[in-house]
This record gives sequence, C-alpha cells and structure tokens, in this order.
Amino acid sequence: MGYDHGVVKAPACWVDLICLMELAEAFEALERVRRDCKISRNRLMTVREALDSVLDEAFRRQSFGPIERLLEREETALAEYQQAAAKLARAEQRWCAVRAALAYESQIMGSAPAGPQCLN
Repeated sequence: MGYDHGVVKAPACWVDLICLMELAEAFEALERVRRDCKISRNRLMTVREALDSVLDEAFRRQSFGPIERLLEREETALAEYQQAAAKLARAEQRWCAVRAALAYESQIMGSAPAGPQCLN
C-alpha cells in the first residue's frame, strides 16, 4: 500500500494481503512459545515439589545441608519460566497486532474495487 496525495491505495486482490503469511508465522510462534512456557512451568513445579519434600525432611531431621543444590535448581527453573512467560506475552501481543492488521487489510479489500488481476 502506498500513499498518493493523501489517499491510501488498497491492494487490488486478496492475494496481495500482506498479513496472511505474518498471521500464520505469528500463530506458529505463539503455539511454540506456549508449549515452551508449559514445559518451563512444569520443570519449575517439579523442582518446587522436590524442594518441599526435602524441606519437610530437613525440618524433621533438623539438618539443612543438602538443600543448596536444590535451591539453585529452583532459582534456575524460576528464571527460565520467567523468560518463557515474557516470550509468551510478546508472542501474544504480536498475534493480536497481526490479527488487527489483517482485519484492517480485509476491511480495505472489502471497500476496494476488484482489479483486473483478480478476474482470473
């Protein structure tokens, strides 16, 4: 789309819609990031469950020495989950933006007369 004396030129054919490929790419990225976020969350929950179990045992024995490694694992898992959640938020924002752009393009296409290249 370009500008001609302040008037927006609409694409001549549905094939010209820019956002269709971008929409597919955004959806694939969103699904991939959702999956990665679930995996990270599951890792974090697994580590936290193990930590809870070890803490219960440590309180019962009054011995807290072996917890350090598990606390480090929990910290690492938490950082990975937070990164995955941030990626998910960005992917969801992109998905929404591309959907809005596609809706705008579709609206323009609906108001534009069909060009000769669309008549095939």
